[in-house]
Amino acid sequence: MISLFFSYCKEHTPFRFPMILLLLVTVIWWLQDLPWQSMTYILLLSSACVLTCTILDFLTDLRTCRRIRELTLQAENGLFLPPLPAKDEDGRNEEKKNEGDKNKGGLEQTGVPAGGKDEQWIHLVRLWQQRCKEEKERSREEKQKNSRYYTLWSHQIKTPVSAMNLLLQEDQVDRQAMEQELLKAEQYVDMALQYQRLDQAGRDLVLKEYSLDSLVKKAVRQCAPIFIYNKTAVHLEPLKGAVLTDEKWFLFVLEQILCNAIKYTRQGDIRIYVTGSEHMAASGDWAGSELVIEDNGIGIRREDIPRVFEWGYTGYNGRQEKRSTGIGLFLCRQAMEMLGQTIRIDSREGEGTRVYLGLSGSLSKM
Repeated sequence: MISLFFSYCKEHTPFRFPMILLLLVTVIWWLQDLPWQSMTYILLLSSACVLTCTILDFLTDLRTCRRIRELTLQAENGLFLPPLPAKDEDGRNEEKKNEGDKNKGGLEQTGVPAGGKDEQWIHLVRLWQQRCKEEKERSREEKQKNSRYYTLWSHQIKTPVSAMNLLLQEDQVDRQAMEQELLKAEQYVDMALQYQRLDQAGRDLVLKEYSLDSLVKKAVRQCAPIFIYNKTAVHLEPLKGAVLTDEKWFLFVLEQILCNAIKYTRQGDIRIYVTGSEHMAASGDWAGSELVIEDNGIGIRREDIPRVFEWGYTGYNGRQEKRSTGIGLFLCRQAMEMLGQTIRIDSREGEGTRVYLGLSGSLSKM
């Protein structure tokens, strides 16, 4: 408060002139040897008027400084539009209600400069300029990221479309091959839709308890044409329990993992089971349990495993197969984190891959 008052006096030099004028009048009155009773009355009255005007103007200036500091703190938190002040039951502003608390040094605890209004306005403008620059840079990076994704996506979706075009030119259309290519195209479209929805997915979540067995079987049925065409066997162990999740996003993750397993498995086997099922059967506690999708495909190189969940990373297998977008597992990790669950991968090159979906704390005994 004291620092603000000195800053106020420094900025409002016009208020010094009445005080100087009163001092000059007092000196002249004394030199003329005039009666001091009248002079004292005039001096006190003038001083009271000047002091009253100064206090009122200082209080107005103080409210302005507080508002500048509020805007600065909001800008530091990324809020460019200040919210309306909240009102209590009587309709009064909360900031007026808490004005006494602010007078107890709340302003001095902030990182805003303790100077006058001019310094605070300059600091606020610079801070907003910095925020705008950061926002523009983030928007530019997001635009470039989207451009790279859709460029890659457009090339990837050409593959099933071209394959279906060739199949249609044959005298006898291979129905299974058509279904496989159609499913691939549907998956690419679904991936693009999920990619767009990911930033606002929290508003679209519908968390319910679903039978884990029914969710897995639904995902397997969706990928059935590819299983049949590639002659890939699926071994599904009993999955007793209910999982608290969003059906749409959880199925998306399952289908992505199953399609990856099929893509890199040549006439092999895929096993789906839950770790710790014996412990759950005995105690009903699912803590530490994970849903495992295991295949005996070509596996993943050890140096690629730490990066498989990165955006756009295809790894050695993706570059060799030329069929990977590097987006699927990234979306899977984002979706699982959004659902409050985990995903990890364990793999050995030439032996196979295990994908673990953490279900700890989300399963209940049925």
